[in-house]
Amino acid sequence: MKGESHMYKRPVLITAVSMLSAVCIVLIRKPILFAVPFCLLPFIFYRRKTRSAIALCAVVAASFAAGLLSAHIRLSSYEKIEKELTSTTSSALYGQITGKEITDYGTKMTITLRSQQTKVMAIQDTSLPLGTKVRVTGTPESFSPVRNPGCFDQASYYKGLSVACQIRDADITPSGGTNFPIVQLYFMIMEALWQLKYMIYSVFTAALPNEEGPLLASLTIGTKSLLDSYVKEMFQSAGLSHILAISGLHISITGSLIFKLLKRLGIRTKISAIISSVFVFFFAASISGSVSCRRALVMYLLMMLSKVIGDKIDIVNSLAAVSILICLTDPLAVTQTAFSLSFAAVFLLAQTSIPAADCYRAFCILRWENTHKEIKGNRYKPTALDGLTSSLIFSFFIQLSMAAVNAKFFYSFPLLSFILNIVILPLLPCVLVLGLLGGVLGLFSLPLAKILLFPCHLIMYWYEMASDLFNKLPFTNIVTGDISVLKTVICLAVVLMLSYIFKNMTFKMFKRRFTRIHWQKTPVFPLFGDKATALKVTLLSFTVIIILSFPNHRDEFAFLDVGQGDGLMITTADGKAFMIDGGSTTEKEIGKNVILPSLKYRGITGVEGWFVTHMDEDHVNGLTELINKNYPVNTVFISEHIEEDERLSKLISLCASHGIKISGLEGGDSLGCRYFKAETIYPDRESEFEGANENSLVNLFTLSPGSDQSIKIIETGDIGGEQELYILEHAKDKLKKSSAEETLILKSAHHGSNYSNCQRWLSEINPDLIVISAGKGNRYGHPGKQTMERINTLGLKSFCTIDTGQVRIQNGRIKKTIAN
Repeated sequence: MKGESHMYKRPVLITAVSMLSAVCIVLIRKPILFAVPFCLLPFIFYRRKTRSAIALCAVVAASFAAGLLSAHIRLSSYEKIEKELTSTTSSALYGQITGKEITDYGTKMTITLRSQQTKVMAIQDTSLPLGTKVRVTGTPESFSPVRNPGCFDQASYYKGLSVACQIRDADITPSGGTNFPIVQLYFMIMEALWQLKYMIYSVFTAALPNEEGPLLASLTIGTKSLLDSYVKEMFQSAGLSHILAISGLHISITGSLIFKLLKRLGIRTKISAIISSVFVFFFAASISGSVSCRRALVMYLLMMLSKVIGDKIDIVNSLAAVSILICLTDPLAVTQTAFSLSFAAVFLLAQTSIPAADCYRAFCILRWENTHKEIKGNRYKPTALDGLTSSLIFSFFIQLSMAAVNAKFFYSFPLLSFILNIVILPLLPCVLVLGLLGGVLGLFSLPLAKILLFPCHLIMYWYEMASDLFNKLPFTNIVTGDISVLKTVICLAVVLMLSYIFKNMTFKMFKRRFTRIHWQKTPVFPLFGDKATALKVTLLSFTVIIILSFPNHRDEFAFLDVGQGDGLMITTADGKAFMIDGGSTTEKEIGKNVILPSLKYRGITGVEGWFVTHMDEDHVNGLTELINKNYPVNTVFISEHIEEDERLSKLISLCASHGIKISGLEGGDSLGCRYFKAETIYPDRESEFEGANENSLVNLFTLSPGSDQSIKIIETGDIGGEQELYILEHAKDKLKKSSAEETLILKSAHHGSNYSNCQRWLSEINPDLIVISAGKGNRYGHPGKQTMERINTLGLKSFCTIDTGQVRIQNGRIKKTIAN
């Protein structure tokens, strides 16, 4: 089991890579991955005897076939059950409660269907014990696919968890039946631990002030769903999300503390390993069933097994073994973001962070031995400065190694969070130990628990204060936008180059150490051995940061799917962004859940101009939400003829308090920048209509990306048929295409209402495309039946966000998020 440093010496890793590529071929439909086994051939045959190489080839081929078969069977079963369930209006299902979690909406229960690995999810005010066999009746509802690129993909998330659907209005009743005695005992223990977990949560909330109780609970017992969203966002922005969820960090700390404690008590290594393994197993199983938690649990058990049998296993080999196990038993988990993050973090930690810290330690030893006399028993001992420097190096290179992975999934990476980790992570063992002890003690005496939890209170306060202050610093979080596969591969290749440099330099320094060359004759540059190495490391590190720090901006119109509301986002090739409206009456927190992720996905860090057509909630609440979050907005544009009401007064006051300019527009005004132009069409000084909708701001937006054809969009707000006719009489010429190469798009007025989009308006504008923004099942019946009949009669092309999700226009090409 002894690990080696080169991939060709790791048959388990080679086998894991082969199997993982096969699973990905089935799940993410990437045929190019068929080339992976062939790319592994050089590693198989390099420095290996022919017979051994052929045997390994057979193992790799078998693992590839096993991965294909496992993923195909699991995916086919999942899709079949999902289709059967979601095609019915009501159903009765039989299964077993295998997971449950208390949320703000009730107890969320996971029911594993009989004879299947597939699960369903239901929420009830009351809960049944884990392991109970139940009958579930209700209305199955499928999970929503991603409707705006960059936003949360609910369907993919739950598919990775093998959850086929959610049951609305669920009625869950015991169906009878018993489990095998060993299974029954397992579920009895799990239920007792579940009850204990939420009793400890109650102790935390009673003993600690405000949000510190839920925060400590999230850190120690994994109740992340009850954590305040503001605190969660603050930690994620600071690059500390890994401490909020029970994962490898918590399991390794907990397991190591227990193992060392047992050893200190004089218990033999094998017995200590077995006891700590049992404790960690139930701790992990009761706290979290996430793939990262499972990965950490199995790796810990392998480490304890190696202690029992007296052998060694390294990180990469155990990681490879876990990936093989997951590919065979739960291949759908490979699609989870948590799988990629967890496995990438451990692999890159082993390949870069540990070698970097080892390289620095080798330098420290070499420096010490060449500046001290050789005395028997006198050895190098790290100073406090050496320890701090080593920690900074370790933390920096794990952040640098994961930068491309974070950017791929979250469209940003925390550049300076390695500094914050240095002052946060050393306190985590104290939080875990005191938190769990205090939580258990609080079940018997709350006053004593408050005393024991007081240090946790101080640490929680320090965590929150440090994260909040850190988020206010510049360059703490670099927004990258959606990075290409090429960028990701280049950055990971640079990281592996760093790994080679560290390992090679460590070898050279130890070789120099044993030759006993005097320090004065061979000056060593701090940190990595010599000036040339330090320069290489610095240049390669900056290469990763620079590659990721410059997003690929594009000229684009994006009609966001905001449910029942409006939201148009315009981005230019020079990185500027403009918003038109941005609100919804059907989607909660539209700014946080749709607008902000869409801006981040495009690598945008601030809005240059925000056009508000009128002050209805379904057009403006996203703007007010973002301003309250201190998101940078330069100027808000409103109509000079906008109706004054309380909502307008609040917006003006809000903008003034955040230093945002407000500018009025009317017919004839225009503004723009290099690639973008906005012309106000309506209302003008002669229009005399009354009403908020009737005075909606109508603009013509033009994107002219150099040599490519320009794109024009008519944004109409909520105007009606009378205003459309008025515009045709007074500004018809402005709305015509100036050349055949132009693309003219009309944003349907008032969400496709029957009282807008009149026949004459549509025929005389004659757009290349009409985009309708409306929410599914809205109470207004948008888009109206008569409007759709007029559009179809004229033979015009139209998309509705209900059917297509977000509609994007790039270089005249129209892209739907959801294919019909």
